[in-house]
Amino acid sequence: MYKNILLLFMLLILTACGTKNNISQLFKKDEIYHTSLLNTQKGQLIASFETKALITATYLNPVFKKNSHKNFSIDVSGGEYFFVGVFITNSKTNRFDEKGYSLTLNGQKPIEVIKLDKDDPLKYEMPMVDNWSTYYKVKFPTMHTKKLKLVFESDRFGKDVLIFRKRDIKN
Repeated sequence: MYKNILLLFMLLILTACGTKNNISQLFKKDEIYHTSLLNTQKGQLIASFETKALITATYLNPVFKKNSHKNFSIDVSGGEYFFVGVFITNSKTNRFDEKGYSLTLNGQKPIEVIKLDKDDPLKYEMPMVDNWSTYYKVKFPTMHTKKLKLVFESDRFGKDVLIFRKRDIKN
């Protein structure tokens, strides 16, 4: 019985893949996705045992260091960049900068917030992307510290702190 299941599984893999090239792509590591996943955190604001808001943040600076990827690249010089996904219950816009919500990095407000289009290429490279959140590329001033505290806060529902580490700072 088990041999038949294993044989069927192997046949399905071989037929689905077709050629040697397709099989090798199955096991090829996606560097951008892998590095992004290592630099991604999720947070939530909870009240009355209900999730009121969700945030997913990826620290982009370690992902897109100078000339780190041939096929896809973004400029992360001159600041601390984050890919941020926000979902707020009962909100049509999912904006983290209105209706009492805020986002700060080590106490600093963003200096640039770009709402990403539905089909923005960056969304296809990032982990944990869903259809119900709104996504932004957020730029903060350059921080000269190893620890970055990204604080997602609401006047009504409290705050959640996501901690990121900079690996290129020598103190």
